[in-house]
Amino acid sequence: MEINNECAAVITGAASGLGLATARLLANRGVRVAIFDLNEDMGQAAAAELGGVFARVDVTDDADGFEFVRKKHGQERILINCAGGGKGGRTVRRDKDTGLVKAHSMADFEWTVRLNLIGSFRCIAAAASGMLTVDRLPGGERGVIVNTASVAAQDGQIGQIAYSASKAAL
Repeated sequence: MEINNECAAVITGAASGLGLATARLLANRGVRVAIFDLNEDMGQAAAAELGGVFARVDVTDDADGFEFVRKKHGQERILINCAGGGKGGRTVRRDKDTGLVKAHSMADFEWTVRLNLIGSFRCIAAAASGMLTVDRLPGGERGVIVNTASVAAQDGQIGQIAYSASKAAL
């Protein structure tokens, strides 16, 4: 797919880190970028820097920013999922005070899976649905979706079981 000023992109987690670097790269190629993030101050700053648009989106909830950014930039042809994170903890540990064995918090595990895996899928479904409404490009495609995982998916670290599992699933 040719990446140029005729394309619009949505990048999740784009107020910082890998998401922001990706948004900068695309903006430098002329792409109209939409920043999806929870951090409003940083997201607004990134959008201003890149001539893009910001939508405060929590990917763990229905990804409702798509309609807003499509009104500004048109249908996205690019979705890049960079939003992610996790709540760390060992699979099991001993309580320092009591010596009792405690398992990793299921609530924290589920939150991490909801953010990294389910949140990405919510955005995939929204973007793919929109991409089906536009004509194919000269190469035959309607758009592209990129999901970022982590080396932790294959080479987990102590205390990162939820993060590793969710990134491996992605």
